Amino acid sequence: MIGDLWFQLLITLSLAGHFHAANADWGEGVIWALATLTSALFFAAIVAHELAHAVVARSRGLPVRSITLFALGGVAQIEKEPGDAKTEFWMAVVGPATSIVIGLVCLALTWALGWEPMTIPAAPLQAMFVWLGYVNLGLAIFNLIPGFPLDGGRVLRAIIWWAIGDARRSTRIAVRVGQAVAFGFIALGLLRFFAGAGFSALWIAFIGWFMLDAANAAYAQSGIAEKLKGARAGDVMERDCPVVDGRANLQTFVDDH
Repeated sequence: MIGDLWFQLLITLSLAGHFHAANADWGEGVIWALATLTSALFFAAIVAHELAHAVVARSRGLPVRSITLFALGGVAQIEKEPGDAKTEFWMAVVGPATSIVIGLVCLALTWALGWEPMTIPAAPLQAMFVWLGYVNLGLAIFNLIPGFPLDGGRVLRAIIWWAIGDARRSTRIAVRVGQAVAFGFIALGLLRFFAGAGFSALWIAFIGWFMLDAANAAYAQSGIAEKLKGARAGDVMERDCPVVDGRANLQTFVDDH
């Protein structure tokens, strides 16, 4: 919860600077109120994106423990891996589809308020909906990058899974593609940084590192789940355990063993 508040505060500060640079004549009160409202709606849009994942997962019998938000978006904590390619595909694609719908609705509302595309919004509500529209469309595009475990990587995995019928192999292929994409982000960020693009270019490298770390973790988790599939607690528990008299002194037990 504290992390979510810090995330919203960071977005609010960034938006206040953005709105102030574009329309300083609105006044500080209007700018800060607009930034606060816009960040809250963006926060709600991310929740809607993750809720879409959760709704499809639960409709397919997969329990959802929680939804966690962070600086690059969010993640629905789904406790089980999907059992078939169709479930994986619809679980993955519904999130970006939700963001696209939200983005288009926001741009349509802005157009209805008199905004003309490719122009700077003249009114506060126009500026808010334009920003929300473009950011949600950008969020959808980013999530459709075929970098497992991003939504696009899971869509890729579902397609490969459907084509070859092997969940383990499809995961491995999707992870390899995701790792290549992540290394591309890292290389692009570093090249732009040393070319003079400034520290903002390092964000691209950071996103690549995040994607690489997430891909490796997801692959390791899927491997463990595959090995434990069908296993029972009795298969891994230790049965040959020493029996100790409940009245024995703890020090005596330690000395004897």
